Amino acid sequence: MPGKVPRGSLHAEALARFSPLGRAILEKIDRGILLLDAGGNVIDANAVGRQVLERGNGLQSRNGRLAFADAAIDARFERLLKSAGKPDGQPRVVAASVKRAGSRACRVLVAPILIEDGQAHPAAFIVVIYAHCEHRAISADVLREIYGLTRAQADVARHLYAGLSVEETATELKLSLNTVRSHLKQIFSKCEVQSQAELLHSLALGPQSF
Repeated sequence: MPGKVPRGSLHAEALARFSPLGRAILEKIDRGILLLDAGGNVIDANAVGRQVLERGNGLQSRNGRLAFADAAIDARFERLLKSAGKPDGQPRVVAASVKRAGSRACRVLVAPILIEDGQAHPAAFIVVIYAHCEHRAISADVLREIYGLTRAQADVARHLYAGLSVEETATELKLSLNTVRSHLKQIFSKCEVQSQAELLHSLALGPQSF
């Protein structure tokens, strides 16, 4: 659960929650988003962000404050919090690959949110977590409406997006390998991509559901 905003922190209170529209958008993103106050306390998170924190694997919320299991990364995070508060300091970020036991490493980016009030100062921090999703899913209706895929093509794209290979997709859908490859060729054309890697990247950037 997100930590509470410290009393007396006006800027943190002003940014304590994502707006309803912002939340609706962020909940559909296939990556974790955290909002921190100036002290590093977690004051809001989208669904993926909450899942990562609840697992406490590599990074977690300790008494409401973001912390990294890797001491070196945690020290960089602490320096970011301190340096961002200096009036003459340049905005800095922490970008790191966070190792997780029994799971793939995730990439994490922490950056200050600057608000102009005479001079720029950090009012909060945004954290973006690029974590592998073990159960990724994308709506067939989204694929059909946005990209004009047929039901069969959408099923192939959904299985590939979930992490299955072309061969595994053929087995799951009880189709021949040639049929799946034929569908994939049409998917590439409709999605305006040249490879499976480009396709998955494009799908990850788009909405997963309506």
